[in-house]
Amino acid sequence: MKNMHHEENTMKAAVLLEPGNMEIKEVPRPEPGPMDVIIKNRMVGICGSDYSVFRGNLPAALPLVTGHETIGRIAAIGAEVTGLSLDQRVTIQPNYPCRTCGVCRAGHENICPQKVRLGGDVDGVFADFVRVPADFVWPVPDKMKRRVAVFAEPLAVAVHALRLSPPSAKDRVLVFGSGVIGLLVLQLAALQGASVSAFDLVKEKSPVVKELGGDALYHPDTGMESLESKFDLIYETSGAAGALAQCLDFAAPKARIIVLGLGAEFPLAATKIVRKELQIMGSMIYTDEFPEALSHLEAKRVKTEPLVTEILPLIDLPKALGSSPLKYRLKILIDMK
Repeated sequence: MKNMHHEENTMKAAVLLEPGNMEIKEVPRPEPGPMDVIIKNRMVGICGSDYSVFRGNLPAALPLVTGHETIGRIAAIGAEVTGLSLDQRVTIQPNYPCRTCGVCRAGHENICPQKVRLGGDVDGVFADFVRVPADFVWPVPDKMKRRVAVFAEPLAVAVHALRLSPPSAKDRVLVFGSGVIGLLVLQLAALQGASVSAFDLVKEKSPVVKELGGDALYHPDTGMESLESKFDLIYETSGAAGALAQCLDFAAPKARIIVLGLGAEFPLAATKIVRKELQIMGSMIYTDEFPEALSHLEAKRVKTEPLVTEILPLIDLPKALGSSPLKYRLKILIDMK
């Protein structure tokens, strides 16, 4: 009896104690509040921000269970929750706005100053179970593979950026940075009929860029001069120091630059912005883009298989967040079984 009780009340979780120090341990299983659900995580994704939190480059409320990309099933439902059912397949929208401030009421919940980040401010998904406000879960079609559905959150980020500044068929588009977000943005831009290229430091990504609909992958060895003032629309997804400064060089007169990457601060040549009459806009996560992201995945308009570098068990998570022997990695998934 004691063992049964033990199993019901605790769970395995990867707890980040301090930057660089993560332990897989038994912790109390979360209980739902009246408006919460508890989700049994089945497949979780490692995001670029998870690496940043692990290294101490992004602030988080440590000690903490990190991670925010998941597909799972509802294991418990709060007393006041309606419209959801036990064992329902869901994904999580992992940023919770207050919904009462002026910014939220104006429809910009993505930039709510009080928003709570799952896996940043409260315990996240690198655990058997996670507690989530019921308002922030989205049903996932039963037929969709776990390794596909887990891309709903990063794809919602890409959908939001494309909605802010959609490419037209005549635009010469550059996606700066060919990580997961960049390669999702690239696919969405190609779906609009635009000519899309990518820029990345890793030239070995060229085959995956072409497989996903990109015309070319440029990198420092390809001759940067040829890219001067060449692109009408640039999505900066890398967050690398100096990336935005590079984008100003690559931007054609009257170009739009959409910045998704949360990067290091870096001085800019403001005169280029003025002389070329550039428009620069930030794109922060998402508001209501999850249904569109899920419909792209369901209709197989967006490919995710080429983005999966490897699938590992939870015990390998700390190693995966540390140094990598791989030439490059895109999305590492953690199979929670």
